[in-house]
Amino acid sequence: MFQTYQTKLCNIQLNRGSTSDQYLIEYGKFFGKLERKLFVQSHIKGIPPSNLKKTFLKQYGITSRQFNSIRMQLDGKVSSFLEKRDLDLQDLEAKTVHLQKIIHQKTNQTAKLHQKKRRLRNLQQKLEKLKVDRDTKRIRICFGSKKLFHKQFHLIENEYKDHQQWKNDWVEARSSQFLVIGSKDETFGNQSATYNVENTLRLRVADCFIGKYGKYIEFPSVMFPYGQEWLDKAKIPYMGFTRNGKPQKYFTSITYRFIKKEKGWYVYATVERETSPIGTSNRNGLIGMDLNAGFLAVCEVDRYGNPIHRYTIKVPMYGRRKEQVKASLSDAIKEVLNDAVLVQKDIVIEKLNFTRKKTQLKEMGASYARMLSGFAYSSFQALIEAKAKKAGVKIRRINPAYTSQIGHMKFMARYGLSSHEAAACVIARRGYFFKPEKIKYDTVLTFPKGLDRKQSNFSKWRTLTNYYKKEYAFQDKIELLKADR
Repeated sequence: MFQTYQTKLCNIQLNRGSTSDQYLIEYGKFFGKLERKLFVQSHIKGIPPSNLKKTFLKQYGITSRQFNSIRMQLDGKVSSFLEKRDLDLQDLEAKTVHLQKIIHQKTNQTAKLHQKKRRLRNLQQKLEKLKVDRDTKRIRICFGSKKLFHKQFHLIENEYKDHQQWKNDWVEARSSQFLVIGSKDETFGNQSATYNVENTLRLRVADCFIGKYGKYIEFPSVMFPYGQEWLDKAKIPYMGFTRNGKPQKYFTSITYRFIKKEKGWYVYATVERETSPIGTSNRNGLIGMDLNAGFLAVCEVDRYGNPIHRYTIKVPMYGRRKEQVKASLSDAIKEVLNDAVLVQKDIVIEKLNFTRKKTQLKEMGASYARMLSGFAYSSFQALIEAKAKKAGVKIRRINPAYTSQIGHMKFMARYGLSSHEAAACVIARRGYFFKPEKIKYDTVLTFPKGLDRKQSNFSKWRTLTNYYKKEYAFQDKIELLKADR
């Protein structure tokens, strides 16, 4: 697995106005400029990057490895854009269907109907635009961020004295970082940024800047507060074999990202490290996790699927920055993983389906659903996967269909679980691939007319779920079921 560690270049290593600081600033601008040029050539004009490599090397005086770094950073941004667009498409489609249902139900409420129809038109326009971009494979990336770009139109509100002050921030935002990729067949895992045994980080200067700065810029005594042991291990060579079977000395590859922030330059080192062996199993039970707006619901079951322990962990999300949400999620996940290691049980989670999750949460109110952002849900998936590998915990993913409805009707009152803990219980049970739970017919809730009892259990749960969404407010249904023993 790959892990990233960071450190700040201190004043001893990098004085403001020094040669090294000037080069990082100048190369950051140069790197950003080439990245945007590569984007235009490859993603707007459609020229394959492989056909552009020789041209860029000759015209801009960079090495082959530096070109690959530019391409890799651009590929990462494009990949993130495509992933977000897919999420936005799912979200807009779900909102459109939801609004159409509301409009159909509120035919007599003229004022509300007008606002809902206007909202629907706006959503449909956004949806159509995204579909056209997807079908035509158009990539829209704003280097520097859309948020900062639009601030130029509201200078006073954003505390800018004039447009030039905004432009200074804009140029810096577009030139504040660059990537230096490594390879295992290069000295110390990276020929462009070499981190040697004396902990000196030596940066290879781009050819076009050699006359001004020399061939290398050095940063002495660079230490990483966390992960230093893994970076030290990466400096130790090992013997391997080439594709032709010849013995060759290799290093663990390290990729560096230099980022300029308000307090100075930071270095992020990504290194491959050993993963812990899996120390959990499903022999004695499983642990189900359900991410909700503001908390994690957790339920541990025995090997027969009976809940034996359950709890919730608060994860504040509303009105918080992305970094804060991510930190809260990280702490909550770590707590559950520690429990999994202690009881030696695998963890079961739902397969990623952000649209379904938000639609489900809207039963409890639109404002409640908005708390669970696409960022929080996708971060949950990435965090638990990375942390589970480090902790040696196996993660199992299951089909999330009707876990909440089954949990509410079958397990909530029987075991005294909350509505979300009951869903987590079903998630854990589904990790054993039990047959779908049978419908509970002796319930206080009504049943839809014409329910076909010969259908499969899965089909009947689908029918009931759709019916109860229409017939009961979420909290009313929960209160009825709490007394349904």
